[in-house]
Amino acid sequence: MRVVQVSVSRASFADTLGAMRAWLDRHNRPLVRFETATEDDTIIIRVQFDDDALGDAFRQEFGVADPG
Repeated sequence: MRVVQVSVSRASFADTLGAMRAWLDRHNRPLVRFETATEDDTIIIRVQFDDDALGDAFRQEFGVADPG
């Protein structure tokens, strides 16, 4: 399974979620799990996919590093 982690500021959280939702809608919601956590003014979004290729495409779309 592919886990993608995105860190965003609180100010951009809503816009980022909207962009993620639009991406997921275009790809027929291939999401397995979605979590959020906060660290000060940063919100960490973790999205888990059952298909590595879709997870990689999502990671490329949102320009984040693979958390390992």
